[in-house]
Amino acid sequence: MIPCVRFSAVGVTLNTREKAKIDIRLAVPGDIDALCEIEDQSFEIDRLNRRAFKRFVGSETARLCVACTDDGLVGYALVIFRRNVALARLYSLAVSPQWRGQWRGQGIGQQLLTRAEELSLDFGAPILRLEVSQKNDRAISLFHAAGYTEFALYPDYYPDHSDALRMEKVLVPNALRLPSPIHFYHQTLPFTCGPAALMMAMNALDPSLELDRNLEIALWREATTVFMTSGHGGCGPLGLALAANRRGFGAEVLSSRDGPLFVDTVRKPKNREVVELVHYDFARQAQDAGIAVTTGPFGVAEIEERAKQGKMALVLISQYRIYGDKIPHWVVVSGFDDRFVYVSDPDIGDDHEPFNGSDCLSVPILRNEFDLMARYGRDKLQAAVFIDKKAG
Repeated sequence: MIPCVRFSAVGVTLNTREKAKIDIRLAVPGDIDALCEIEDQSFEIDRLNRRAFKRFVGSETARLCVACTDDGLVGYALVIFRRNVALARLYSLAVSPQWRGQWRGQGIGQQLLTRAEELSLDFGAPILRLEVSQKNDRAISLFHAAGYTEFALYPDYYPDHSDALRMEKVLVPNALRLPSPIHFYHQTLPFTCGPAALMMAMNALDPSLELDRNLEIALWREATTVFMTSGHGGCGPLGLALAANRRGFGAEVLSSRDGPLFVDTVRKPKNREVVELVHYDFARQAQDAGIAVTTGPFGVAEIEERAKQGKMALVLISQYRIYGDKIPHWVVVSGFDDRFVYVSDPDIGDDHEPFNGSDCLSVPILRNEFDLMARYGRDKLQAAVFIDKKAG
């Protein structure tokens, strides 16, 4: 189960009570008892436990800050990051119920939110996103007042089946032009990133196309070309291009290599023979279908040029620069600006990670970082599939 983003009812109403001195700092192991107490007082379900707080204190990809007064710890904010991704997630924010009521007007929630934004920028993430229950009017007011805007609705998000508002704030004003988001689809199997990415791209061009598991599996069966160490096959660019072509989309392929991809990683000779047979059969089918295949190195400029022509781009990346895993992976490019490439990633990570579809939709990645990411293995393999609507 993917954890839900939670925000306790943070007060922003001013009163005449004298302001208390509030210190906002990073959490330390000695804060865990107090953090657990605030958590138990603030939330009835999906509470962070002691083990979770211990993991987040000092984490390389999270920042946990606390608000302290002379009376002790009175609130916290937790921000989650991903390596080499310019997007952060405000995962949880809570203020002690005593301070929400008796001491309302101290602006603790506002101060924690401001500190969370500063920590995001320090990490190199100029966009901060969150989800908040539509029922939490006080928290929504806080975020609106701080400059957050709603960009989507997450139906049936919380355990009580209530909806969540997706909100975000660009922390560097006028620096970014966010692209229109595409409909997110989460791959349901470890080896179906290609089909899931293709489904998002096709749906962006044809919103009537339904995104479901039947289509995901059908595309995988059509596009599989390679053996993985687990036994299941992944999808290559020719197979994905052919699958799109069969459904009425135009397709083009760029590949840095002429011949089968990933064949060097297939250990058994008989399996390598299968990879080669499938590849050359796909190459023949692509030629018959009029799919343009260009061999040679390419970069962000070539991808952006085709995006300006209205084509959706599926790009092969190495997951190493995001997750630390040396695995080839397909993503959808959903937009560009002067600094970033925006990527929608069908893999939201393992269930224990506090990420969801909102964190994987139109994720900003620095252009030079994406250029490095879009090269797999020692040979710096590159592959991309572009699809568009057929004329007529």
